Amino acid sequence: MISPYVPGGDLKAQLINAKSRTPGVSGREPTYTTAYIELIFTFYRLFGWGMRQITCYMEDYWETRGLDIPVPSASQLGERFASLEVSVTQRCEQLARRLARGDTISLIVDSTGLSFGRASQWYEEKYARKAARTPWRKMHRSIDADMNVHAIRTTTTEVSDREGMDAVLPADVPMDRVIADGAYYSIERTEALSGAGVTPVIPTASSRCRTRRGANPPACHCPQVDNH
Repeated sequence: MISPYVPGGDLKAQLINAKSRTPGVSGREPTYTTAYIELIFTFYRLFGWGMRQITCYMEDYWETRGLDIPVPSASQLGERFASLEVSVTQRCEQLARRLARGDTISLIVDSTGLSFGRASQWYEEKYARKAARTPWRKMHRSIDADMNVHAIRTTTTEVSDREGMDAVLPADVPMDRVIADGAYYSIERTEALSGAGVTPVIPTASSRCRTRRGANPPACHCPQVDNH
């Protein structure tokens, strides 16, 4: 059983705003405090229920404890959940066990372009003229050898791969290697990874260019990667 602990003793005062307005501040105060929404969100993520299910659960939760505490509606919860600054990490059981043992993970970083063809149709319907070009976005992602996705970021096409890499290297995962193509190479990056005890397996950009022009590829100075 999960029971919320409130040091002050007045649980309802921690969950419901008694005043509707704050002097000198425009707009109304939300009826339900952020702490209350985060509490419900914890149950929501823990049980994996829908909005209406978690609403009914919380109503029964307070009633069985003899507490007169209102519960936000399903639509209110949806709006408040979207505004929460809460980071949720989901991992498969096998990966969770590896991390619990202290194992390190080799991460593969790459990006791909995303074309939103239907956005042109939307643009034409809204502005009564054709879009000058098809909208594109870039998706950066990091995965491990078991195809577990560790991070995904979608950016504009102006964001380079090197800039996008910073957003998809998870800070809470112990890494032994980072594997990427030459678009991610920079001296500063390889030195930073090496200094953190992570082996960068990233070919230089010059090596990539020579290979594309058909010349014999130069000797690779990247560390060897095991295939098993």
